[in-house]
Amino acid sequence: MSESGTTYEGSLLLTLEEISQLVAHSHHSSETLANIVRLIQGRFHTAVCSVYFYVPPPPASSEMGGDTRGGELVLAATVGLKPEAIGRVRMRLDEGLTGLVAQQLAPVAVADAFAHPRFKYFPEAGEDPYHSFLGVPLIEGGTLQGVLVVQTREPRQFSPSEVRTLVTVAAQLAVLVGDALLLDQVSAVVHPVGPVPRRSEEAGLRNQLSGTPLSPGTGLGRAYVVDAVEEWRRDIPDKGCGVVEERRRLIEAMQRAREEITHLSQRISELVGEDHGAILQAQLMIMQDRTIERDLDACLEAGASAEGALLATLDKYVAALQRVATPFFHERIYDIKDVFHRILWQLRPRQPADPTGDRLVLVAREASVMELFAVDLDRLAAVVVEHGGPQSHAAILARSLGIPMVGQFADFAPLAQSGRLLLVDGTAGTVVLDPAPVCVMPLSPLGPAAGREIAPLPPPPPGLPRIEVNINLLYEARSACNLGASGVGLYRSEFLFLARRTLPTEDEQLEIYRKLLHIMAGRPVTIRTFDLRPDKLAAYSHFGSAAARPFDWRLVLDSPPLQQLFQDQVRAILRASPVGPVRILVPLVTSSEMLDFVLETLAKARDSLTAEGLPFAADVPLGVMIETAAAASLVSTWAEQVSFFAIGTNDLAASALGMDRDDPLLARQADALHPGMIRLLHDITAAAHAAGRPISVCGEIAADPLGALALAALGIDTLSVPVNQLAAARQTLAGCNAAALAEMKTALLRQRTTNAVRKLLQQAFSGECKA
Repeated sequence: MSESGTTYEGSLLLTLEEISQLVAHSHHSSETLANIVRLIQGRFHTAVCSVYFYVPPPPASSEMGGDTRGGELVLAATVGLKPEAIGRVRMRLDEGLTGLVAQQLAPVAVADAFAHPRFKYFPEAGEDPYHSFLGVPLIEGGTLQGVLVVQTREPRQFSPSEVRTLVTVAAQLAVLVGDALLLDQVSAVVHPVGPVPRRSEEAGLRNQLSGTPLSPGTGLGRAYVVDAVEEWRRDIPDKGCGVVEERRRLIEAMQRAREEITHLSQRISELVGEDHGAILQAQLMIMQDRTIERDLDACLEAGASAEGALLATLDKYVAALQRVATPFFHERIYDIKDVFHRILWQLRPRQPADPTGDRLVLVAREASVMELFAVDLDRLAAVVVEHGGPQSHAAILARSLGIPMVGQFADFAPLAQSGRLLLVDGTAGTVVLDPAPVCVMPLSPLGPAAGREIAPLPPPPPGLPRIEVNINLLYEARSACNLGASGVGLYRSEFLFLARRTLPTEDEQLEIYRKLLHIMAGRPVTIRTFDLRPDKLAAYSHFGSAAARPFDWRLVLDSPPLQQLFQDQVRAILRASPVGPVRILVPLVTSSEMLDFVLETLAKARDSLTAEGLPFAADVPLGVMIETAAAASLVSTWAEQVSFFAIGTNDLAASALGMDRDDPLLARQADALHPGMIRLLHDITAAAHAAGRPISVCGEIAADPLGALALAALGIDTLSVPVNQLAAARQTLAGCNAAALAEMKTALLRQRTTNAVRKLLQQAFSGECKA
């Protein structure tokens, strides 16, 4: 394949020895790629040889089974084009001849590229002198890794044997190209770059990662990687700079960590309750323990650095606690690790002109609510997680707090580098690595109405649903009252459990419920009993391995610890009832046996409180949540035993449509406006009303404008929405004509497709159902 004529096909293939030499002389991913293009360019005697990496689209936009029509190609290495074009030349797969190769997953050979309709000119590449083009895909394990391209100066037609040979060579090199990128990512984790600027070509390739939006907003901060002790261990110096200096550094870092814990404890007390804030006092106690102080000092005297002393002492105590059989003491390992991690963070080198203002981006594999409380919330700019969907407890809490959050990254390694500057866009679902210093972003306001006053809107007109709010944390109740909320339609009590590592006692729950009812000042409050998933129950070892079942609420039927937990919660709610009107809502009721258990527990709780002389209201309503298709048909059967029903449309849609709500791909198809769901909601509502029972909806559909109109048309009595969407929900129903919406119900039930349902509702939203 010379510029003057033909070549001998067999001599162009690479030998095993040549491939081995290529690897042996490469010490970095960029060097590997450079060696590849130099080898191919020299072997084939072409003027240009280039490798383009394929950067897949964000997970949220990928097709099932893989997608080679989205994403983009980025110039990764070249001989012949301008070196400064590396990382800068980027194209979609529907652009250019190189994009055509990736799009078709097949070779493209063109005698004169400039004459081809798919040619695209990139002035920064400097490819003006080169006419012929031959590109072949780099495919490993059936997955597109990139494109290998050769070009010559004169227009010429490549022979079938030349094309076939380059395809074979590409197959030989595809593994190396893929592994070069993987090795770069692994090396970045093992040996973080720190403040040294990355190579321009790497920055161009990897400076932005795409995930799934979990909580809107933007935030800029330094990566605070949860449980990153091992990462610190790799980078600390073995020896210190003298006992006096290292002791000074350690004392100052511990003081800053104490101040951080004290402030965070106060903040958590405001958000969740004093008992939760008091949990962090245990960490202060660890820091002030004389024995630990002596162990640290002994390490310093032996010549260790401050970081080395911390890690050596941590290892000693973790090993000791792991030998203790009591599960309670195993939980203390988390607190000890948290404390030492805070101090290690305080010991990190400071940058004098940090654009973040000491703000943090919490980075975790799977964020829990406890981990959201691992850092000072006033400094928390954003959250980045590898796993977890929009309905995870952490994502729900992040939205409540107004903290941007992105998750479900296919390539998480570049994010998990402590201290790295990250710019997080929770609306777009992207994270920019090492952004330019000018990208200084303001912190998203904490909470739905923080820092601003919103005039409350009047309630919806008669005949339309009442609008209440969903509450996750105590502080949201004050915002809800300021916005004129008519009540709490859903208080997620599991956040009392998720924000701590030990189960709250009956009295601890009682105080929280009393405070919530006091804040709501006579407005009704619906407390949903704990709705705990496997990830949380697994943390309580006394529940055993049975806690890994898909729907944990069913465990109350055969788990004595859960039965006691449920009884304690029911007693706490009843004891709080004299403060204000409260309703008990039980999630995921799927059988009559489960409802019988609930009724028996409620009766026992009343009897025990009466026997103990503890006051409680006699008329606390009991409701159940309909969240599975099987339970929907039992509404009329259960109506005599309960006071009201609530529909959890997120789980109900997943159940009815056969989808996993935690699967990022399938969850998007679980549309609550599916015509089958519309009819199911209608049947549930009709059955409840026929029995004289009110019904509410507290799923995401209630906060969606089209969903709210559909629910109003179906006759739902109450919509419960997040606090920060209360005003929008009221605005949606403001001025609606109840009679016109009721007339629309017949047409709504006739629709065959989701698109038809949405079109009908959009017409209503545009004004056809307004007064």
